[in-house]
Amino acid sequence: MTHRVDVVGLGLNAMDTICVVDRFPGANTKTGIRRVRVEPGGQVATALTTCTRLGLTAQYIGSVGNDDLGRAQIESLRAAKLDTGLVRIVDGATTQFAVIILEDGIGERTVLWHRDPLLNYPVESLQRSVIVSGRVLHLDGCDTAAALQSAKWARMAGIPVVIDIDEMYDASTEELLRNVDYLIAAEEFADRTIGVVAAEEAARALADRFGCKVVGITLGDRGAVFVEEGRSFRSPGFKVKVADTTGAGDVFHGAFIYGLLQNWDLEVIARFANAAAALKCTTIGARRGIPTLEQVTALLKL
Repeated sequence: MTHRVDVVGLGLNAMDTICVVDRFPGANTKTGIRRVRVEPGGQVATALTTCTRLGLTAQYIGSVGNDDLGRAQIESLRAAKLDTGLVRIVDGATTQFAVIILEDGIGERTVLWHRDPLLNYPVESLQRSVIVSGRVLHLDGCDTAAALQSAKWARMAGIPVVIDIDEMYDASTEELLRNVDYLIAAEEFADRTIGVVAAEEAARALADRFGCKVVGITLGDRGAVFVEEGRSFRSPGFKVKVADTTGAGDVFHGAFIYGLLQNWDLEVIARFANAAAALKCTTIGARRGIPTLEQVTALLKL
């Protein structure tokens, strides 16, 4: 099969208002904001931006409102060289946004977010020819019906499906995950879905439950744990000076997809993805700190 792009992604985009404070505010207090930035983000949009930063080609499928935030989001996607031909501009909808409170000097953040239900991507707006036009399909599962249909089309075409999932959105999420090849989720998802157990045990349980070829659990600065067809291993994180962890998981997924398309061994892919995510954390903003291939390679050589 001839592929038009390397990666097709369906899922979230967002505009983030990042508020840097000296310390996280307590209840019923006032806290001054040191700096404010408005930055583009969102799980799939940021992962695909990582892919293009590393040299791949990608098409993003999602929705924005017909508002200033939506126009800023589309501009950011085009600047990242993403194909935006199937981005829906929804009249009357508010583009997804988040307010992120970032404690200066620590880098950990608290996220308050809102997504208008009108932004849900309808199945009837999908184009099968576009979904199967990439070498990899990347999802986050939020647009549940559209994600499930896309995963089924990709599977039928022999295209691997990668997912970055935060929660079990509805009853169809179980079926969606059974149509995924690479399930890579944060530790919090594993805790909610399996229970609080060791990461290796949780990864095995997810693999057994959904039948995925590979399951990975990201552990922040502790790296990640992977299970591949019964074999497990831990990939350690990289020590960097952390400014902001926003978007680190999204960058991890984009770098993982890059490695997957290079046909690297899973251990090599995991180390590469950990390095890319660590470098992102040195800069404030989900996408501003996405590294180049040369920067990731340099960190891996240290």
